[in-house]
Amino acid sequence: MAKVKRLKPRNPVATAAIMRKGGVHEKSGSSKRQQSKQQLRKLLDNVKAGSSGLDFVRSSWIRLNFIH
Repeated sequence: MAKVKRLKPRNPVATAAIMRKGGVHEKSGSSKRQQSKQQLRKLLDNVKAGSSGLDFVRSSWIRLNFIH
């Protein structure tokens, strides 16, 4: 008869820590910072181009708050 290889018992505390990482997927903090920097650069470019920049701020605020 062939030997049956037994699996090592798992630590339930360690697996619970791994499972806590799950949940709602969100953007990371660095991703949010990068996005805000890009928006600031666009706003500054619009202001330099001659527009007031208020339209860009308004459209960005609407996009950030209502599309999610």
